Order: sequence, then structure tokens, then C-alpha cells
Amino acid sequence: MRSRLAPRPDSAAARRFRFPRGLVCGLLAASITATAPPPAHTQSNFAPDTFEDPVAELLYTAAHANWKSLDESIQRYTALIRQRAATSIRALFRDRVLYHNETVVRAFWERDHEPVVQVLGTRSEYPGRQIAIEDGDLDWLEDLSFDRPFDPGSDRLLFGIPDESNLSLEPEDDEYWLAHPLAGGADSLYRFRSGDTLTLSLQDGSRLQAIQLDVLPREADAHRISGVLWIEPGSGALVRAVYRLSREFDAVRDIPDLEREEERGTFRFVPGLFKPWTFDITVVAVNYSLWDFKAWLPHSMRIEGEAAAGVVKIPVTADVSYEVESVALIEDANAELAGEAVQPALPPLKEVHFKTRAEAMAFVAQLLSEDEAVEYESLDSAGQMEAGRNSHLIVPKELHLVAESPHLPPPIWEDAIGFPTDAELERFIEKLADLPAPSIAQAALGFHWGWARHDLIRYNRVEGPAFGGRLEWALGRRFSLGTSGFFGFADFRPKVRVDLERSTMQRRLALGAFHELRPTDPGGRYLDFGNSLNAFLFGRDSGEYYKATGADLTWRPPEDSRESFTLRAYAERQSAVENGIDFALFRAFDGAGTFRPNIQADRVDEAGAELRLAPWLGNDPGGVQLGLELQGRWATWRVPGEGPRTDYQQASATLRTIVPVTGDGWRRWNIALEAAAGTTWGDAPVQRSWFLGGAGSLRGYSASTLSGLSFGRARVEVSRLYEAVSVIFFGDAGWTGDRNDIDSDDILYGAGLGGSVLDGLIRLDFSHGLKGPRKRFRVDLYLDAIL
Repeated sequence: MRSRLAPRPDSAAARRFRFPRGLVCGLLAASITATAPPPAHTQSNFAPDTFEDPVAELLYTAAHANWKSLDESIQRYTALIRQRAATSIRALFRDRVLYHNETVVRAFWERDHEPVVQVLGTRSEYPGRQIAIEDGDLDWLEDLSFDRPFDPGSDRLLFGIPDESNLSLEPEDDEYWLAHPLAGGADSLYRFRSGDTLTLSLQDGSRLQAIQLDVLPREADAHRISGVLWIEPGSGALVRAVYRLSREFDAVRDIPDLEREEERGTFRFVPGLFKPWTFDITVVAVNYSLWDFKAWLPHSMRIEGEAAAGVVKIPVTADVSYEVESVALIEDANAELAGEAVQPALPPLKEVHFKTRAEAMAFVAQLLSEDEAVEYESLDSAGQMEAGRNSHLIVPKELHLVAESPHLPPPIWEDAIGFPTDAELERFIEKLADLPAPSIAQAALGFHWGWARHDLIRYNRVEGPAFGGRLEWALGRRFSLGTSGFFGFADFRPKVRVDLERSTMQRRLALGAFHELRPTDPGGRYLDFGNSLNAFLFGRDSGEYYKATGADLTWRPPEDSRESFTLRAYAERQSAVENGIDFALFRAFDGAGTFRPNIQADRVDEAGAELRLAPWLGNDPGGVQLGLELQGRWATWRVPGEGPRTDYQQASATLRTIVPVTGDGWRRWNIALEAAAGTTWGDAPVQRSWFLGGAGSLRGYSASTLSGLSFGRARVEVSRLYEAVSVIFFGDAGWTGDRNDIDSDDILYGAGLGGSVLDGLIRLDFSHGLKGPRKRFRVDLYLDAIL
């Protein structure tokens, strides 16, 4: 009989741990250490303000008093362990899966012996390529994410992540460490309070209660967690835990060795495009099960985080599920040795003796082969045991079978029995969001300028080269103050923006004041690095710009999430700006006319609200994917000092879909479709027109070839995938004008050939317009395409 529950951590001493290979360690490239601060006093003499209520102290004390007793209750167990993980790269339209792995093993764990692991299946896939496993080839072991099963004597808050190092009481400069909230001396770093009671119904009809214990760091620190523990008060058992880092980890700020290197200028030549180097563990959820009302064993774990190097953001997700098949308790093992009856009665065992461990492992492999339709062999007996592993592996003789195992779980983006559901994860996040924000010991100030960050240098035909600086001030209680400014060397006009932002796990809310250069289409990213590079090198500035001065209130997702929605209310004065420069590096001798003129924006005072919704369904690179982008604006405007106000409304919808071609010989072919339409009701300023032309809307034509108060466009693409590179054939069509007077003669067409890397993350197109006097041959290099 089992019910989802949880155990407790082990020794109060510090423990150094590493995430299983293939999950997070490949991104961090560093081990993580769970460190207990040196105790300044005994556990019965906590700091006076450690507990907010008496129940919290009783729960915390119970967990310490019974920490070891449950750890030592299990002699051996057998479990079917399913593990899955994925890493992606984040972009505006959708995340691209860089790697995913699914593994299933049967683990035989026994106290005081190395575990035996029967590999039932494993599957790994990179963009466009599934790892082929051939007989006699052991390279696939490098992608086998499973290393060692849960040890009942290990740290349960960390789900028994394999401990491969010695105990340590002090953090080391070259390692990232975590302060354990249940370790000795943790009361100097954390405070605790009790919460709601969780009632669990067991299969025999009885009930078990667990009480919530909130873990509150005394200050925000990348080495401390913020979370919720559920503890069974009678035994002190940890039933469930949900936690996250109390502050994002910044490698230079939080690793002293790297901080000293930064001060010496070691990283001054690293482009700001790839700084800072950060990692954030946003959710860790662990659950345990009560076996036969006696022993606590793992049930599931979920880890979500994001590693980043400047603009490169890589979400990481991992799942582990345990299906316990049998358990032998120490009390039962002792009874067997004493000749006492054990219920249920077990058949007598036959003794078999071996001269070497390899002989024993070969015998085990033979027994497993008799129980399965697959013939197994031990890597020990074959002399192929990998030195770096902590378990003895037993694998199929026909190695290709591991990728075809029916026991394999589906990829992590699909629901599966035994793993946390989306609804459960949402409840976990809500629990974490309800915790109070930790204070900051001292105001965290950060100042960056120019080359230090990717978004502080830009180039466009209005400002020319523009350099910026940003001051960031963490105020505490989830509030931060950010000030950024730019100065253009062509228009000689400063721009500034100030934002007061409150950020939680579920949303960001920012109040801002600004005097800035604004593109007519904020989603076009015309002030970002890509358009700036095209403008500086080739004289291709695809944006249309105006000046905006005012204030706004913006609601959007948390920073470590995809930008799936934005709601903005604003009041601002808009006015025209003119070209300030006519230079591009590879057109330096072309004379005047390098850049096309900017639009002549209307001078208006405008107030309104904007909404953008951009869900994306489907993550499987080999499956159907669907994206929808909806945008709407309601606004009222007037010319300053003149006449009555004028209202207008705008709406647009963009549908994107990717469909793999099925059938023999067509496995690597995909078809992508994109259709968009938008219109305006009322009289809007010219800067609120829709513009078509260029890589993002109508290839084969220059930017803003078409403009009007309504638009429609479509594109179709057919791609052939070769490993991580695709070759694409495409065609575009576009129209703008009056929605009540659509004429097919006004539609422009373009076609071409392109190539992409990582499923459209980097895209190169050769296109040509097929109609009209402004058709031309174009070469476009850009990011985040549909294929």
C-alpha cells in the first residue's frame, strides 16, 4: 500500500552533490554543494526569531529528532525508475528543443552494496538526429542520464542526488553551494512558520496529516532556498517539498574566484551579447511514498530552471518517477536471520557462491534474461564497466533494443502517469508565489554601459551609433528600480527610461516614465542587435520610428518565462524624427541615399491600452506545432492644443503552424504555414499604420514597401532537415489598404530559397519579388523564423 509522502534529510553536516549527468550539470559545468553553516549553538537553542509560531518550532524539531531513524529502516528495494529531461533555447515566437532524453531502468538497491541497474530503455535526440545505438557500441552510455538510484541514507530534500564528494562544512571559492534549511546552524540563515494542514487518504481508509512549514531566508541570497516543506508531525517525516533559489545565481557575483577575475579585467573582451552568466532554479518539487505504512521511498521529482549567457537563454526541465516494486526492511531481514517467520512468508532461497563480482553480475544478468523477452549481459562480466559510474549496469545484448523499449516514458512535454501534472505544477508555483519576498541585506546596485550588455549599443538611421547605460537597483520585497539612457551621435538627443517593477513567480508589473525612440512595431525588435547589425553593415534599417514621451503601466510574464502575454496602459506624446545618418560600412562609397527616409509621424497626445497574447502549442520537433498571436489596441488621441479627441481601435491575428510530412522517405520533411491579418477602426495617426516588406512579413521587397490601415499576408515553406540544418523553399504574399476595397491586383508576391540552423533559430534567405516595380533580389539574415 502506498500513498504519496516524504522523508527527511540525513546528517546535519554539509553534503556536496551533483545533478545526474545529462540533466543540469552539462549546463552549469560545475558541481553544486549543499552546505551546512557551522552551528553556533545546539539545535535546542535556536535564535530567538527563528520561528514565527510554536507549531513551526515543533515541526522543525521533530524533523531533526527523527532524521536518522527512518533512513536506516530499509535493507533493500527494487524500483522501476523513469527519467526524462529536456533543454531548449528561448526565442520570442517559440522555444526550440536542443536535446531531450528519456530513460527507464530497474534498480536493485541493497544497503552496504553497490546498486545493480538493469537498463530497460534509453532514447536521446538532438535537433534532427536521434542517437543511434548499435550493437557493440557503448558510446550511448555517455547519454544515459541515470547514474545511481535513491539511497535511503542520503539527503531527501535533494531526492538523494548522488553524493560523490567528501563532507564539508565550509563553501569553497570554486564551487556553488546551497545552505541546507534543515542542517545545524540553519536558523542563522532561515526563519520558519507553519501553514495549512494537508490530509492524505491511504488505501486502507486511514488518514495521515502533514503540516506546512515555510522556509523563509533571512535575506535574498543565491545560496539559500525559499520554499515549503510538508512534515508529518507524529514521525517528523518530510512528506513533500517545493522550493526554489531565493535569488538568481550570477556566476561573477556569487563565485569569489570569478569575481576577482572580473575585477582584474579578465572578461573585458567577452561581448556584452553573452553576459551576464546566470542560472536560476525556479522550481524543485519532491514527493515521497509510504511503503506498507513503514518505509518512506521516493515517488517523483521535478526540476525547472534556466541557464543564461546574455541573450542566450536555455530552459532546463527534468523529471524522475519511482515505481517501487518490492521493499525489504531491516527488521524483516533480521527476522529472517533469526529464523523467525516473516509475513508474507517467502520461499526458501538457494545459496549460490561466486569467486568474483563479475561472475555474480553475469548470473544476475542470466536471471533477468529468463524473466524478460530480452537477453541481458553484465558490463562487468564483459570487462566494459565504465569507471565513472556508481552502479553496476546490466544491458541488453542487442543494444539497439534500448531505444525501442515499451517501458520508455514519453518526452517531458507530454503528461505521463507517475510524473507531476501541469495542474500540480501550477499549484506548486502558487505556493511559492505566496511566500513573502526575502529582504536584501544591502541595496544591490548594478551599473552597465556600452559593450557590457547586448542591448546597450545600437545603430539605426535616426540615432546613428547610440550608446547606453543602465542602473539597476534591487530594493527588496520583490521591487526593483531600473534606469536606462541612450545618446545618439547622429541626432545628439538623449533618451531615458525609468521603471519601478514588482516581480513575482507569476508576473511582472512595471510603472515606467520615458522619453525614448520608439519603433512603430515593437514586436519587430528593430532596436535590437540584429537590425542594428544589418543597418551598420548593409544600410538595411527595417524599422519606422517616432519619439514618445510619457508614462506606462505594463503587466507581463516573469523574466524566466516565455513572453506569452503583455498588457500595457499608456499616455504619451508622439512626434516625428528624421534620419540623422547616411552611412553603412559596405555602402560607404554609394553616396547619398544609403537609407530610405523615415516616416513623417503625426504629432499627437495619445492614451490607450495594448494587449498581446501569444500561446504556442506543441514542443515536439517531430510533431505538429501551432502558434497564435493576437494583438489589440484601443486608443484616443488629439493634436496638442487643438480640437476634440479622436478614438480608434486596432486588432490583428497571426496563425503559425508546422506540420511534419509522413510517409516513407519523407520523415525529415516539414511544411510550415503562416497567415496574418489586421485592421483599424477609426482614424489613427500615420505611425499606427501597418507596414509590410522585409524578412518578417514580405520577402523579396524592401521594408515598408506596403503600408495601410488594414493588411493581410501569408507565407508557405517546405523544408528538408539535414541534422541541425534545414534547406527551405518558400513563397510570400502580402497586401495593405482599405478593407472595404480589396483588389487582387494590389497583392504582391515573393519566393526564394533559404537555410536555417536549429529549427529556424538562425535563418538565411535568398528571395526575389515577383510583382510590381519595387521587386528586387534580397539576402536576409535574421533570427527566430518559423522553420
